[in-house]
Amino acid sequence: MSPEERDRLVKVEQIVAGQQESLRSIERKLDHLTSIADMGKGALWLSLKVGGILAVAVAALWALFDKLHKIGGTP
Repeated sequence: MSPEERDRLVKVEQIVAGQQESLRSIERKLDHLTSIADMGKGALWLSLKVGGILAVAVAALWALFDKLHKIGGTP
């Protein structure tokens, strides 16, 4: 192997090492974004469940109020 070829090989190895570190950094960021997305998905489901429970409670109270209002005899 000639000195020029050896120099080119060293440069390529340095470039590859830099790309590997860059890929590791991208993987860490992607893992972080994935965990944030999972938390958001959980928060969405929680808010939908709480909203559903509140809607049922309001409907039940409205039905109870309506029934009691009719029993009272006031038009």
